[in-house]
Amino acid sequence: MTKKIIALLLSLVLLVGIVAACGKTETEDPGTVTDPGTVTDPGTVTDPGTVTDPGVVTEEPVDTDEYGPDGRKVAEVQEYRTLYSGEVSTMNYLSTGTTNDLVVGANTIDWLVEPDQYGRIQPGIAETWEVSDDGLTWTFHLRKGVMWVDKDGAEQRELTANDFVAALVYVCDYVNDCSNNYLVCDWVVNATEYNEYTEAVMNGVKDADGNYLTEEGGEIVPEVKPEDIGIVAVDDYTLEYHLCVERSYFVTALQFGPYWPAPAELLAEYGVDFATDNTKMWFCGAYIMSDFAPQEHRIYTKNASYWDKDNVFIEKITQTYNGEASILAPEMYLRGEIDYCSINSDLLAEWQADPTLAEQVAATRVEIDYSYYFCFNFEPMFDEEYEPANWSIAVNNENFRKAIFHGLDRVRAMSIIYPDNAEELIQNTITPKTFAVNGDKDYTTYGNLAAIADTDSFDEALALEYAATAKAELEPAGCTFPIKIPLPYNSGMASWGDECMVIEQQLENLLGSDFIDIIVVQGPSSGFLGSVRRVGKYALLKCNWGADYADPETWTDPFVDGNSYNFAYDTTARFDKTTKTEETMAIVAEYWRLVDEAKAITSDIDARYTAFANAEAYYIEHAMLIPYGVTGGDYEVTKLNPFEGQYCSCGQATSRYKGQKVYETAMSQEMFEQQLAAWEAEMGL
Repeated sequence: MTKKIIALLLSLVLLVGIVAACGKTETEDPGTVTDPGTVTDPGTVTDPGTVTDPGVVTEEPVDTDEYGPDGRKVAEVQEYRTLYSGEVSTMNYLSTGTTNDLVVGANTIDWLVEPDQYGRIQPGIAETWEVSDDGLTWTFHLRKGVMWVDKDGAEQRELTANDFVAALVYVCDYVNDCSNNYLVCDWVVNATEYNEYTEAVMNGVKDADGNYLTEEGGEIVPEVKPEDIGIVAVDDYTLEYHLCVERSYFVTALQFGPYWPAPAELLAEYGVDFATDNTKMWFCGAYIMSDFAPQEHRIYTKNASYWDKDNVFIEKITQTYNGEASILAPEMYLRGEIDYCSINSDLLAEWQADPTLAEQVAATRVEIDYSYYFCFNFEPMFDEEYEPANWSIAVNNENFRKAIFHGLDRVRAMSIIYPDNAEELIQNTITPKTFAVNGDKDYTTYGNLAAIADTDSFDEALALEYAATAKAELEPAGCTFPIKIPLPYNSGMASWGDECMVIEQQLENLLGSDFIDIIVVQGPSSGFLGSVRRVGKYALLKCNWGADYADPETWTDPFVDGNSYNFAYDTTARFDKTTKTEETMAIVAEYWRLVDEAKAITSDIDARYTAFANAEAYYIEHAMLIPYGVTGGDYEVTKLNPFEGQYCSCGQATSRYKGQKVYETAMSQEMFEQQLAAWEAEMGL
């Protein structure tokens, strides 16, 4: 086995081009990148003291002479207060793929490795690691003395390699319904096979010889035991992963939920109820979820037993629920009740015109941790008043989709949220530019994707041409006009609703209100994903996806058959119906043939990137979705410093508070620009 350890990871960072904030599969709100209840980028500082009571901030003051890199004075009381509008559906980081849920685990559970503020992989629970010459076996050597504690901060026992094994087995067990197991199945040896076997056991269909079957009269499913999965606790402090195929970027996936540890005894005790609240989990990270009252508040306190507590600065984080957080936060900030708020475009001019308020407003970095795009729903489950059957006829027509694809003025829509830099944020591809770089060649310049990456999809003449062709094809098929298109939004995000109204007006004015009738639908402020997107109650919807690992393959994951994210695949098992034509399914099949072809290329990066680029281009060329853009450059008021702390192109690092400081005053635009210049210089941008 060849020792590569840290040097391997540093070279990996250069290989995959880690130059962006962390991605996290999906968010409750695709309209913004910063949740009022989360932090964008934490930092690294010295420890101000210890917590004597996990629920109370220590009285020992911070050195008031300490100043941050931007010149601001560190606050004497290190408590960070925010509002949030989207409650977590679970704290079970092993089962969820939603950012809003994973934020809890990101702050309370430590990982094998973690990035620094420039994306360089650093030791976490693992002090060192190595990979075999064939790239299939990764061995991690864990530090001793990492403790599990409960919600009161009481130490339970030492964390061992067995806690990583138990957690991964839990993720692979079908009965636990882990939505993020796609990051383990087909990655770790026998993970898929164990998932399929446990599904068969749960269904309970057997043949005469007692073998479990896929279904009545179906195929035999071979038995796979937990110990057959390719994760091994060699001893308490040595952990091995055995991969199905070489993945040079494997270590970057370890920052995502299914690879985090969990106490084996709690998994056995609670099963699917593990981590449904803070009493059914233990903590090994920088913070403890000491108090959790759903739709009231969440309180994090510093973990006094944390192995790296010297790099945890904020003593207490208080997050208060409010369904109108985005609207009320600015006024609450001015009253001194919270320490962060976003400033939307409607309020920005007012704040910038006031000299006192203007000094407290700063821009945010342009981030590529998420890719945003508009999804067409091929399995409409919305109400009959919106004529889902008629929509099904239309959406299966490629010329109709292309009329919308080329008719959407993305810059005009984006300007509602980002009036100052909308054109900079527009992306013509699913994979953001600069996410993956091989040497000095960006992924989006490979293969058939290169022409798409540099071409604006908005073309009025082309849109009208496709609309005319579509109408001629749809009328004989029984489609009636105007075609109703329900376009929902999260009502907790006022700017998202405004954006939808602009899209409605712009598209109807271009294509004709006799051709389409876009209906803006107000969705709930909390639970939007579960009540709208995941159940297919939309025709057109702005969606997003964040990178789970540092490779272009991650951007194909939301389109996997069976992923609740998409409705372009075989959803018959979910809804006992199908509304897709053979033509649509043929496009889907060809896309996945191209993706599988790309996945099989593991050592030749140029060939791998070209193959993935061709698959992505094919999907876009057939208007299966409409690429939209990235986010950033909007404005916020924050007593944090967004340039301190962990930074990565994947996982959950940018949701962490570890190391972050609270300052007495907010960051100004001048401070932001100075910090941005210094950060970009260090990153080599």
